Parts: sequence; structure tokens; C-alpha cells
Amino acid sequence: MKFSPIRFQGSLASAGVALMPFLYLQFSYPHGKGFIHLSDVVLVDIPLLDSFILWSLIGIMLVFTLLHLGLTLVFVKDLIIWLLNKEQVKSFLNAEMTNIGIFSPILSLSMTMNIILAPLSFFSPSLASMQQAMMPYAFLFWALLWSALLLLEAKVVKVWLTRPMEIDKLNFTWLLDSFAFGMVALVGSGIASTAQNQSLSNISAFMTWMVFFMGLLLLAIKVMVLILNQLKAHTLPEKTFLPATLSIVPIICLYGVSSFKLNTYLTHTFNYNMEMFSYLAIISSYVIATGYFLFCIYLIKDYFLREFIKHEFYPSQWGIVCALVGFEVLGAYVFGFYYKSNILLGANYIATLLAVVIYGIIFIRYLRASKAK
Repeated sequence: MKFSPIRFQGSLASAGVALMPFLYLQFSYPHGKGFIHLSDVVLVDIPLLDSFILWSLIGIMLVFTLLHLGLTLVFVKDLIIWLLNKEQVKSFLNAEMTNIGIFSPILSLSMTMNIILAPLSFFSPSLASMQQAMMPYAFLFWALLWSALLLLEAKVVKVWLTRPMEIDKLNFTWLLDSFAFGMVALVGSGIASTAQNQSLSNISAFMTWMVFFMGLLLLAIKVMVLILNQLKAHTLPEKTFLPATLSIVPIICLYGVSSFKLNTYLTHTFNYNMEMFSYLAIISSYVIATGYFLFCIYLIKDYFLREFIKHEFYPSQWGIVCALVGFEVLGAYVFGFYYKSNILLGANYIATLLAVVIYGIIFIRYLRASKAK
């Protein structure tokens, strides 16, 4: 299969699945200040069922952390080779209907930072103890992604404004740049809210606010265009793009959690009481994301019953996994900070298992498609 930046959607989805069990454990098991570590749970005396859940989550986290890092190494190597072919890159960026895929590497590499700071640190006490020491390096890498995001957005917007576009053929994959802005905002808000170096925290917050509001503006404009297109079309998108309708769920998650972390930064830095705004950010995001998720499942149920069972692969299928990730991450925050409900905890665990199964199905199809082409 010919390389395309959109391949990074597979490594992005694997990172999301690795993060799901981490957040489940982070918010449901007692531990010291900061992130949970393996040592916090290995000696816990719990019932047999709880022990099964615990070790299944640890196993999922380990497998998908390693899978993400392995895929990232392979795809980054392919990306570097691809970037050296200037004509190929130019042709890709000038393709107004598909150049949105250029944001996939930024999405995935931003998630790699989350994987290093969370799931990987869960298994490595030495890495966990170095988190504050790594903050300046994390900031530098994040700043590179932030700069690349803005430069690429300027490039693709210029193409959209200067070349004729078939507006009626746009679909939800067109939201990948809004997705990337939200992911970069999430990482930046994490640095701003946890860095002990106040200067580093302030700079990160300022840069994060920029991409946060730019991403929301892009999202609002694009969703309006897509809704108008859909109302005119009187039919659902083609099956190769249909799963992308679920991409709204992880996007809502990213902006909701970013808002929560930026509120944490404001509380720590200026002693503002942001509890109400933090509550609204998480609860409203969870309610909207869950409602939209259930609506989409109903809307495209025929796709799952008739098309998904076929052995076809197309990149938009990763959107199904990302939607489950977004649902579980928001659910973990709701459980951790606001509502201690066993029903919510059970829903998060089921979502994690579903994400693992669906990822496995899609990944096998991806491997077959790669060999076939």
C-alpha cells in the first residue's frame, strides 16, 4: 500500500486504546499524588472479579502502548522518506479534497506524548520520577507540533480558497484539522496545568489558548457547512466515509478535557475559583458526546449490520475506535471528579473492551490491505 500521512490514524487509535485503561485506573484506584503507577495496584487485595478487570486493563494498556510505539517508529520512518519526495508532498497538499490527511501525523505524535507521560510512566517508575525534568523537552517537541499545525493549516486553507472545491462532496473527514487543533490543545493544557516551572506553564497556556479557540472556530464553521450539505444531499455519505461521522465524539472530548485542564491552570496560577466552569466543561462534553454517539449509532446502524461485517478496510473506520476512546475518557473524568457510579464505571470498561475488539478487526484488515497492494 502506497504511503499516505493518513496511515497515522492507525497509530493514533492504538494510543487512544492504551489511554483508556490508564484513565480507568487513574480515577478508580487509590494512589499517591499525580499519576497512578503499577506499584499502586499490584499488591491491592481485591475480589476475584475486580482482579480480573484490573489485570485485563493492565494487559490492554501494555499491548497497545507497545503497538503504538512500534507503529509510530514505522510510520515516522515512512513519513521522512515521503517528505523527501517534494513533488509528491506538493501534489498531496494541493489536492483540495484529500490534503486534510496531512494532519494525521500531528494527531498521532501528539498522542505519543500522552503515551509517554501516562501509560508508559505507569510501567516505568524511573520515567515517572523524571516527568518534571522532561517538561522542557516535552514543551519543545510540542512547540514543534504546534508550529507545524499552524503552518499546515495556513497551507491547506490557502488551497481551499484558491482552488475550486466540490463542496457537496465534503464529509466528516474534513474535520481532521479541528481534531488536530484539539489534540495539540490537550497536550498544551496538560503541560500548562502540571509544569512546576511557572514560565513554562504560562507560555504553554498562552499557546494553548490560541489553538483552542482557532480549533473551535474551525469546528463551528465546518460543522455548519457539513450539516447544510447533508440537508441538501438527502442521503448519507458513502460507506467509505460513513464511520467518520463519529469523529465528532473524540473532538468534543479533546476540547472538553482541554478546557478542564486550562481551568486547572487558571486556578493554580491566579487562584480563580473555576470549579463551576470545570464541572460544566466535563459534564456538558460528556452529555453532548454521548447523545451524539448514540444518535450516530442509530443513524448508521445499517452500515454496522451490512457493511462493517465485510472484510474491507478504509481509514475512516479508525473513527469508530476513536469515538469509543472519546466516550470512555470523558466517562473516566465524570467518574473521577463528579459522579462515583458503578454503572458509569461498567460502561467505561465495556467501551474499552469494544475498542480493543474493533481495533483488532480493523488492524487485521489494514494488514491484509497493505499486503494486497
